[in-house]
Amino acid sequence: MMDLNTQIMTLIASFLYGAFFSFLVSVNYKYLYQQKIFIRILFTFMFIFLNVLVYFIILKKINQVILHPYSLGMILVGFCMEHYLHHFIVNYFKK
Repeated sequence: MMDLNTQIMTLIASFLYGAFFSFLVSVNYKYLYQQKIFIRILFTFMFIFLNVLVYFIILKKINQVILHPYSLGMILVGFCMEHYLHHFIVNYFKK
């Protein structure tokens, strides 16, 4: 059982990591969706593997790598928030 402080730190870290992951997907879009199938599979595998490894290292520092469903949900919320914020900023400055 985790205490409340650890749960809040896990939620915040998961949200921020979701936003960070969305940013990395945007930056590496060209490589993730390349035409050559071998390079695309290799780069996608390495990209996901390294991101999962970094997330588990962060969780190890916070709560001994206890993974809860709400932390995965916060990654998804952070990913979506950064995605929509990115599009909002791009559209705002396009005008």
